[in-house]
Amino acid sequence: MIKSATLHKFTRILYLLNKLDKGRITLTQEAKELGFSPRTLQRDLHEIEQAGFPLAEISAGRYGFAEGFSLHKMPLSAQDKALLSLTGQLAESLGPNWQASFKRLTQQSLRPDSHDVYFIKMPKMWHSISPNILEKLEQAILKHQYIDVFYTSQTKRAWSRQLRPLKIALFDGFWYLIALNNWNTFMKFSLERIEKIHTHSENFTPVDVDEKLTQSPNIWFDTEQNLKIKLKIAKPIIGYFKEVEFFPYQKIEKENKDGSLLVSCRTANFMQVLPQIQRWLPHIRIISPTDLAQQLTNQLAAYLQEN
Repeated sequence: MIKSATLHKFTRILYLLNKLDKGRITLTQEAKELGFSPRTLQRDLHEIEQAGFPLAEISAGRYGFAEGFSLHKMPLSAQDKALLSLTGQLAESLGPNWQASFKRLTQQSLRPDSHDVYFIKMPKMWHSISPNILEKLEQAILKHQYIDVFYTSQTKRAWSRQLRPLKIALFDGFWYLIALNNWNTFMKFSLERIEKIHTHSENFTPVDVDEKLTQSPNIWFDTEQNLKIKLKIAKPIIGYFKEVEFFPYQKIEKENKDGSLLVSCRTANFMQVLPQIQRWLPHIRIISPTDLAQQLTNQLAAYLQEN
């Protein structure tokens, strides 16, 4: 949850950085411009300096960057540039407003002779997201306001009402709105399929969904992850499962004498784990539950029959 005080502080620091990059600032003048006390801005300047931006006090209450320093000459590591590259791809998927913000960021931070060491590939996103819809969702999430969503799918177009919007999340190349309904279950809407948003003045109590999102490999999660699954991981792929968490709440229960692993996980929906199980065939076997194993068998049989 981002509190309004945090947003104010973030905005002030960005403002001060931009003013410092253009020249020297006078603390009392900037305090009057922003509507905050000089003491508050003094603390902001201290945090800017602590973050590694070299400041010089020219005279009492007057500051500037140290001689020779500017934001557009700020050196970036290879990892910094890789992160910017990833941010740029995400910004492209969110529409022109985000692309413009990213362009301003890179103009401030990248040198003309910048050379990339890392290559980052994300799925190409052909869909577009309405900037108006995105802005309304951002505000409703920040202010904890109930919303109604008019959504179109392959089978219907309808309103979903009295939703509590919690997060905008990226899964498998698609941006989703994550919300709770009146039955306290999660609803997920692809942003490109949302046509209208109606925001209520009524507020709801914030809900922390970060753990659910962190634990889920895809969009098929829900409030309760009570379906327990046990898997046998064959020796050729155990190294991957010792290093990476592929399933929600994944845990290595036992290392077998034959070199295989017994792995457990929890889910709310078999669709949350089936794509990953299919990915590792034939080196993975479902031990329990039997209905999950049967569902996988039926899917494979139908595929072989059609092909």
